[in-house]
Amino acid sequence: MNTRRNSEEQDRGQERQKRRFRLSGLIYHNSFVLVCSFIAALVGWFITAAGSSDLNRTVYDVPIEFTLSPEAQADGLRVWGSSYQTVDIEVSGSTIITSKLSAEDFEVTAALSPTSTKLTGNTTQKATAQVRVAKKSTYSDYEVVSMSPEEITLEYDRYKEVALTIENQITFTVGTGFYPGTPVLSEEKVTISGPESSVNKISRAAVVYNMDSTLRENEELTCPVRLYDQDGQEVRDTAGMYLTMDVDAVQVTVPVYPKKTVPVVVTLAHRPAQFSDSRITVEPESIDLAGSTEALGGVSEIRMDNILDFAELDLSRGTVTQSFEIPIPPNTRDITNSGSNTISQVKVTVNLNGYKQQTVTVPEDNIQVINGPAGEFTAQLISRTLEITVAGPEAQVNKLTGDSVMVQADMSNVTASSGSVDVPVTVSIPGSAGEACWVLGNYTMAVTIGSAQNAMAQNEPPPKNSAGGLAATPPSD
Repeated sequence: MNTRRNSEEQDRGQERQKRRFRLSGLIYHNSFVLVCSFIAALVGWFITAAGSSDLNRTVYDVPIEFTLSPEAQADGLRVWGSSYQTVDIEVSGSTIITSKLSAEDFEVTAALSPTSTKLTGNTTQKATAQVRVAKKSTYSDYEVVSMSPEEITLEYDRYKEVALTIENQITFTVGTGFYPGTPVLSEEKVTISGPESSVNKISRAAVVYNMDSTLRENEELTCPVRLYDQDGQEVRDTAGMYLTMDVDAVQVTVPVYPKKTVPVVVTLAHRPAQFSDSRITVEPESIDLAGSTEALGGVSEIRMDNILDFAELDLSRGTVTQSFEIPIPPNTRDITNSGSNTISQVKVTVNLNGYKQQTVTVPEDNIQVINGPAGEFTAQLISRTLEITVAGPEAQVNKLTGDSVMVQADMSNVTASSGSVDVPVTVSIPGSAGEACWVLGNYTMAVTIGSAQNAMAQNEPPPKNSAGGLAATPPSD
């Protein structure tokens, strides 16, 4: 049984060796190799022939470059638009070459060369131009068969730009107890450029927004810039007019401030204690302020001290009225209105009807030098009396005399050690008379400073003053 199986396996092995011998012999046989080479060459020829055939091909969307004639350039003309921006080019040649062509392999131009550079009307001008194509690649073994379109229409005009202030047309309302501030735009101006005829149609620029809700705090908006013509109509088709803006939209801050009413408190210098409040009128008695909550929290009144001096009043006028600027606290705004105007001044009126003034002479005994020189120096008044003007209710002024008035010459600020100096004096009306009357004007007295020995030698020993100096004698006119 085993013998038979071995015999069959030997037969199969011999058969396989024969087949391998026949196949290897065929590969190395000259006739077989020749036939295979011919077939391969024939297939290659068909492939090459098919690839090198002349077929027409279209290259689409080749951009047009616009040029200007020398006359158009000299007159400042520009091409703003065209009926076509690209062309389609049909080419013919070997498909090996034409299949590699793209829009970058062509230079297409259209020249603006109008018969006249004179511009008429209020729109862009139009002119026809021939489209020309040139090869600009290393591939040149092909032909341009056709181009579509071959003629186009150009729109042209001169260039112009204008800067306009952006108007604020933001409308809004605020709640009770708040004040509407003026909206603030992130940009104040917009520059509009384009064809001269289009730019000339633009009259103004604005941001427009209507807020329906009531505001109680600041609001931030982004608003487009709108253009308007001379008739107030919005210009919407800016692209069709070839207009460009350097600012298309602006950020808008709508400020809303709390407001507060505070009284105006006025004080007058040298006012007698008995001068009635009813004779003094302050307008306005209060003002309205707007500002942040923090800024308004520190303001309880507007105080204006000593803005009017009784010593400078002119009683001959009967009624004295003067206006003064209202000091506004930091970080707040005066929003007090009278009609369409903001009140920025306070008007103070003093009623002096029934009051009179008269001149009295202050005697030597009522004049005193204080803070005079000590030691070997002394001060002596050149004049012994002083004429002053007093004012008050007529009945009380009629009772005043020079004895009713006291004068002090204060030498604390005098630096001279000898000679004559003018020293400011303080004039007062003591007692009950001073509660109704006052002194008009400002006064000085001439004082001589010298050695005490010289004063004694002249047998004119001066009276003692409160600082160990001499009692001053008021000057007379």
